[in-house]
Amino acid sequence: MSSWERWIPVSGLLAAVCLALTGVISSPPPIAGAPAHDIVVYFARHHIGLEAESIADCLGVTLLVVFAAAFHRRIGTASSLTALVAAAIIAACTLVQVAAFQALTYRPDPEPVRAALLNDLQSFAFQVTTFPALLFLVSAGVAILVSHALPRWLGMAAIIGACLQVVSWISFFAPPGILAAGAIPDVLAFGALLAWLVAISLSMLRDPMAAQS
Repeated sequence: MSSWERWIPVSGLLAAVCLALTGVISSPPPIAGAPAHDIVVYFARHHIGLEAESIADCLGVTLLVVFAAAFHRRIGTASSLTALVAAAIIAACTLVQVAAFQALTYRPDPEPVRAALLNDLQSFAFQVTTFPALLFLVSAGVAILVSHALPRWLGMAAIIGACLQVVSWISFFAPPGILAAGAIPDVLAFGALLAWLVAISLSMLRDPMAAQS
């Protein structure tokens, strides 16, 4: 392994940082089903911050794919390849969400009904990422547990994170409120994914020669 290749796993840490910034730069957007007036006011008030968040999101999911490729290179199994494909799907879903965000921030005074529809689209695009996120975490967890290439607790943590993705599916059926798409269940599942990314990235950086032969 070359000196620069050992640093590729830092992409997972950087991905987590970029994606976490989307919840820090501006306050969270209105959840699915929010009143159209509230949506228009929110996007008008946070125009610049949301543009910065869009860039952070795009960078974050791009780095996620890079990390998944490094993970597959280290593990080298069908499960790790599945995790790489799942990461690419997460990226695709997120880019759709970002496009909806940009469509809302592009116009200074969007028509309320269209604004509500676009906001619901970005909320459920975020919700839909729980499916490939589940696949990503389960595949990565199985790859770790079977290969023993990384600490076992990372594999178990990935499975727990996958369970939180399943729990968040309640948002598909919940009315507007704290359980709706983009609200508490999705935030918890998303936070668990980011925390796991940080942990596994640091582990791979600390032991760059693990599973290399």
